Amino acid sequence: MAEISGCTEAEAEARGALLDVQSYAVLLDLATDSRAVRSRVTIRFRCRQPGAATFAEVRAPAVNRVTCNGESLDPAEVVAGGRLHLRGLAERNVLTVDATFPYARDGRGLSRFTDPADGAGYVLGVCYPTSAPSVFCCFDQPGLRAEVSLAVAAPAGWDCVANGAVTDRPADGADGTWRFAPVPRMKAHELALCAGEYVTASREEYRGAGGTVQIGVRCRRTLAGSTGLERAGGVVREALACYEQLLGVACPSPKYDVVFVPDLGPLAVSLPGLMMVNETLLQRMADPEDDLVPLVLAHEAAHLWFGCLVEGRWWDDLWLSEALATYLSYTAAEQVLGLGSPWRAFCMREQAAAYRADVLPSTQPVSSRVDNAADALARPSAITYAKGAGVLRQLAALIGDDALRAGLRGYLTSYGGTATTLADLVGCWSAASGRDLDEWAEQWLRAPGTSMLRPELMLAEDGTVQSLFIAQEPPAAAPPAATSSVGQPLIGHNAAPGPVLRTHRIAIGVYQREGDRLRRTDVVDAEVTGARTLVPELAAVPAPDALVINDGDLTFARIRFDQRTLRALVACAMDLSDPLTEAVCWNAAWDMTTSAEMDVAEFTDLVARRIGGGRPPAGIAELVAHAITAADYYAVPALRAGLRERVAGAALDGASRARPGSRTQRVLASGFAATAHGESQVALLREWLNEASLPDGVAADLELRGQILATLSARGLTTDEDLDAFAAADPVAGEARRATCRALRPDPAAKESAWKAALAEGQSRRMALAHARGVWVAGQDEFLAPYRKRYFTEVLPAVAGHEVSAAGRLARLLYPATLADSATIAATDAVLARSDLGEPLRAVLLEQRAVLHQVLAARAAATFR
Repeated sequence: MAEISGCTEAEAEARGALLDVQSYAVLLDLATDSRAVRSRVTIRFRCRQPGAATFAEVRAPAVNRVTCNGESLDPAEVVAGGRLHLRGLAERNVLTVDATFPYARDGRGLSRFTDPADGAGYVLGVCYPTSAPSVFCCFDQPGLRAEVSLAVAAPAGWDCVANGAVTDRPADGADGTWRFAPVPRMKAHELALCAGEYVTASREEYRGAGGTVQIGVRCRRTLAGSTGLERAGGVVREALACYEQLLGVACPSPKYDVVFVPDLGPLAVSLPGLMMVNETLLQRMADPEDDLVPLVLAHEAAHLWFGCLVEGRWWDDLWLSEALATYLSYTAAEQVLGLGSPWRAFCMREQAAAYRADVLPSTQPVSSRVDNAADALARPSAITYAKGAGVLRQLAALIGDDALRAGLRGYLTSYGGTATTLADLVGCWSAASGRDLDEWAEQWLRAPGTSMLRPELMLAEDGTVQSLFIAQEPPAAAPPAATSSVGQPLIGHNAAPGPVLRTHRIAIGVYQREGDRLRRTDVVDAEVTGARTLVPELAAVPAPDALVINDGDLTFARIRFDQRTLRALVACAMDLSDPLTEAVCWNAAWDMTTSAEMDVAEFTDLVARRIGGGRPPAGIAELVAHAITAADYYAVPALRAGLRERVAGAALDGASRARPGSRTQRVLASGFAATAHGESQVALLREWLNEASLPDGVAADLELRGQILATLSARGLTTDEDLDAFAAADPVAGEARRATCRALRPDPAAKESAWKAALAEGQSRRMALAHARGVWVAGQDEFLAPYRKRYFTEVLPAVAGHEVSAAGRLARLLYPATLADSATIAATDAVLARSDLGEPLRAVLLEQRAVLHQVLAARAAATFR
């Protein structure tokens, strides 16, 4: 795996103890050369041990000039392996480095984009998390903060946005240098720049405790008419107000620009004074009922406090900023953004993914030591973001919301502008709650895996509850099938140190049948500790029809049902009076399905009954995605077509019943488009594509058309003209969608073309993933069988040199997951037995192998039922 971290933790600790970095003055020349950027930086820093040696990072193919304290240094002698070696430092030092950096193709560092619609140019500079040395020479580690000022030489007609406010700029329409106000106590990797022919879509002001924050929203010129674009500034303003009130700390930035940028890798990135947002979200912004975009914007706004104002000293606590931002974004959604049941969405969208990741061999603790940034970035994002936020919800249940927020206020007040450790934050929570939380942190943050909670319900002869115990099973020390076919251990440093029985504060919901749904009649609280906990509050009460532990989703734990409850839930198709608890039950049902405890057909039938009835659940999109995975992978292949048709028919029926034009109707229509399988269903999709036979209220917008084309392409029923027309209509995602749809076709030439394009040297990250996304399709085994061997001989060597997150995504997408048999497992084992496989790719193969075992177990269980 290519190294992307400038230094190890030990080196960072030594350098942090040695240096006090005072300022960076950065000049970037974007005007002279369209192929590369000339970068010059002057760094002022103190050395606590005069005469000592250290290093800075600079990853440039050409370092033109280096001077330190007035002495010119030969770059050929002092620069090697991405490091600039410095010796004989004075107490006060001035380092100037002039270098030339090429534009990257993966959206990290400096990248350039030309709008095919009008030829306008755009440059994106993203240093976070590890690309600062690909933009300017720096001391690249989270614990070294300094004042950062930026100047940018830009072509005529360009607009430039960076962390600081503009203090000087060329005359309108002229080329020249843009200058930005210095930003105090900023990390090198927080420097960011958006430059090009941007237009301002809207302006907002937030008048907060620290003064007025100017909020500007920009996009490229050809997207200025995007519907819903004006919503972004209002969402950000409301989020800032919510966080100031919750945290008691004024917004740390005097201005906050929101820029929708082309070719951004993640959905969004927030840094001091600037949020960059992926343009693909513009389509969803057009839907006022969609909750994803407001949550993304609110998440990024929270980073102004957690990530910018305060951040962990090293990458092992990357989760601190991400989990806290996730937790706060859903809190803001609930309190000020007007989103319905946002924690329900968190449960089904985020928490379900975290449960899934946490049972695989590749899981890691939420917080654990890492040697470098690459190791931290290889940690599953579902653990860093979603499990971290789920653990915070459990902490709030344990100590109370007031104590949780008081601890956060104390943390920000005590450590604002500094780098911290996990112990600092836990100490603030302990002080706020009056409860020593060190053991809690060890249980929840330092140990991997998810606890299992099961009810043990005993009824008396008179039909009342005799006793209720909650049994807790610790996370498995090593996931199933964690040895190779030749008996070699495949699990290393991620294994749990031993059984961990956590403390859980939960609610237990009591439900009774009312017609075809369940209504909650009572709820009791319990603190679960150890292997078995008695819940005396329900003794002698009439036996409920259903009893749900973790009612309201207060803890992060897998749950199971007693048989009485499971029968009631199945009879009512999971229709509960509380949408959040219903989400808990759906997560449990999906977990049971992938664990071979619930039949795949029973699960898909549950989904079909709910989405096709008169009361569809809030999590339709997630349930349809689960149903597709169940039919395509976990079901016996002979049943695949029937299961998909059943779900598709229910989605179509639900869309016809839903309120015309509602978000529910749109999601159901998209669900039909995703699952349609039989001849009549596929024929109807073709009519929809031609804007005929659509249910009243459904429009064939880009989102629906893209899904229709994907389904038709997998059946070989699209033409190049179809895909070209879609690409022309969608200036943001059309090219990538076209590549995926071509790859989906059941055609040997299409597969070969996509395979080569995904692995092509110099291919952009976005397009490599787009090609890879369409290669493996369930039911296309006759075209795909040769690629099993090619995965291990071609893909793994090719991606080993990629940036760690891109390598992981490509390795997962191109894995032969549809060939679920012993041959694929044996081929995986053979590679895992090698000693030359890097840890990130080893983790990918371990998790894919574990999933194959789950798939085979589910199919075998269905055969014997």
